[in-house]
Amino acid sequence: MKKRSVGTKAPYRVDVFTIVMVSALVLFGLVTLLNALSDPFNGTEKTLADFYGRLHFEFFSRQIGNILISLAVLIPLAVFDYEKYKPFTKAAYIVCLILLFLLVVAGKNTRGALGWYEVGTRAFQPSEITKVVLIIVLSKEAAEMYDRRGPISKFVDFLRLFLLFLVPFVLVILQNDFGTAMVMLIIFGGILFCVRVRWPYVVGGLFAMGAGGILSWMFMLTEIQKERIRVFLDPSRNPEGSGLNVLHAKQIIGSGGFWGKGYFTKGTLTQTGYVPIRHSDFIFSGIGEGVGFFGAMLLIVAFFLLLFHWLHTALTARDTFGRCLVVGCTVMLAAHIFENVAMNLGAMPVTGIPLPFISYGGSNILASFACVGIAMSVFARATGRRTL
Repeated sequence: MKKRSVGTKAPYRVDVFTIVMVSALVLFGLVTLLNALSDPFNGTEKTLADFYGRLHFEFFSRQIGNILISLAVLIPLAVFDYEKYKPFTKAAYIVCLILLFLLVVAGKNTRGALGWYEVGTRAFQPSEITKVVLIIVLSKEAAEMYDRRGPISKFVDFLRLFLLFLVPFVLVILQNDFGTAMVMLIIFGGILFCVRVRWPYVVGGLFAMGAGGILSWMFMLTEIQKERIRVFLDPSRNPEGSGLNVLHAKQIIGSGGFWGKGYFTKGTLTQTGYVPIRHSDFIFSGIGEGVGFFGAMLLIVAFFLLLFHWLHTALTARDTFGRCLVVGCTVMLAAHIFENVAMNLGAMPVTGIPLPFISYGGSNILASFACVGIAMSVFARATGRRTL
């Protein structure tokens, strides 16, 4: 084997698997979006013009624009060494906190939450970007502590990480966006796992979460949010109100059977608007109807393979910072996938969490693509050897 001379820069390793899998998921999402928002097909379409006349391209074209904008973020994140993220973490973190705070103070309530800035016909959700920034900030701080002193054992170190997480977490809670807050909590836990935090802190954190949940129910949760939890426990309690969406989503998924009804075909419930927000929160119900249990399982397997590949990238990362970055991105996407699918199946309360790469939404696509860029950057500079 030819040895590389000292001082020669290692060639950039392209993460082909991630590129292929993400491209396939995005293309599938575009087709799913076009199918969900088209006019119902009745079987009388004979010509291409008849077929084309049923389609609506407004959200489809917007999503393509979202993807192109997100690619402009993904590419530099993937190309540049992830060490170059560090100088910008503090400023990005502060900007995100300011944006979140302004929404709490003067945000417009949308579907029971305050999470969006409206710009013309589009909306920007800073909490989505905050999740990625939180991954980078926590990874940087946790990795530096771990590299200096080993596993996190000092309370002051744990407290610093906890406060970095707590501030945006509370601001998102105050926006009544408990789904995003839960994702942030999972990100925090994933990164702590990477730096081997002491178990007493974990146990203390679990007790704090329990106490916080009780206090939130008593003093912070709105009646709408409480009703979502009640409906989760018993969807039949309000079948004409907040439980209707979940019941309809499960009916749509069940109607697809094992093989599905197919896309752009007659007899589908998705295209009739039987479930609202079918292009975002409840897009998985349309997938279940269109491609059936078999196709939906293939989609979940595709997500699993991508996340498993990222975990392998984390194990072979050249340093603790890279490992924490990829684990943070992996658990963030995993939380989104689990929450969205479980919500559509009635296994979790409705939280408004989109399905990565599939659901319509500029902010979520941007955050998901940013995670892809980060994972690709770490992969490009991985050692190829497993580290612990």
